[in-house]
Amino acid sequence: MRLRALHPLLVTLCCGILSIASPGITSKPAGPNTTPEALERNQDGIYNYTTAEHSISIADFSAKDNKKNIVIEDVLHLKLQCSLVVASKDLQIGVSWRRNNQPISSNLYTYNNTDNLLHTTYEFVVTDTNKTGDYACVFRSGAEVNGTFHVQAPPIHGGSKALVSYYGDFIVVKCDTSTYIPQKWTWYKIIDNEQVELNISLDPQKYEELSNKLNETKLQITNLSEGDNGGYVCKATFKNVETEAQVHIKVLSYMVPLKVFLVIAAEVAILVAVILVYEVISKKKQGQEDVKKDYEPMAQLKSEDSNIAEASTARQRKV
Repeated sequence: MRLRALHPLLVTLCCGILSIASPGITSKPAGPNTTPEALERNQDGIYNYTTAEHSISIADFSAKDNKKNIVIEDVLHLKLQCSLVVASKDLQIGVSWRRNNQPISSNLYTYNNTDNLLHTTYEFVVTDTNKTGDYACVFRSGAEVNGTFHVQAPPIHGGSKALVSYYGDFIVVKCDTSTYIPQKWTWYKIIDNEQVELNISLDPQKYEELSNKLNETKLQITNLSEGDNGGYVCKATFKNVETEAQVHIKVLSYMVPLKVFLVIAAEVAILVAVILVYEVISKKKQGQEDVKKDYEPMAQLKSEDSNIAEASTARQRKV
């Protein structure tokens, strides 16, 4: 009977203890961030790759040229950090990130203010060249200042000017990556705005790779024809990143320089003819002037002799 009487009290006491130990749903740890940006971030597996940290320190809002270049050869977890020295912790400063001048969601970066230093971090994974570009941290408080990270694949140096050769001749085009070593080089011909891979092994009489350096490629094209005109693409493949450059060649007929020579020869001939005509005319005019100069003294002498003769005749008549 006593146990039955105590039963309600025991139940109440146990429930009170349980309610203290487990204070309902409010104590449940927050679940994962399920925003689209966060899901993309989780799918990247951002911490499964090698991490590279890069930072830019900005002295104040008047600082300029806050830039840094980052070269990516493989899939990489990038941690970009910016810090700005502020005059007061109470200063209201807006912080944001942009990629190629487009805003980045605020869910993807962090920022804090400690000891007059405003700090912001943006992390992401570079899986291919689609993730390269300019990433900028932006601080705004009336004035605006930013720091820019230029993320790029290893640059390839091709040719800025077209290479010229002639029908039936050969030409050598070259690309290089300075100190970066790609795993593979591939050549393409641009046909109708599309890249068509050159199968060098199937046409060794036409194409041949000459370079023995890992950081460069040379392609020799022989027996040139009109169809060889145009652009060529050299593509360097690194571990998980590809980068490319273009070179252009122009194939001419031997008549082209001959026509130029004939035009120049014709211009020279015309110039010589003009000079000769001018010389002949000049000499003719000079001869006429010389004859005129010789005639004037003789005419004057004849006039004087005639005057003397007339005077003599007049004296004789007076006598």
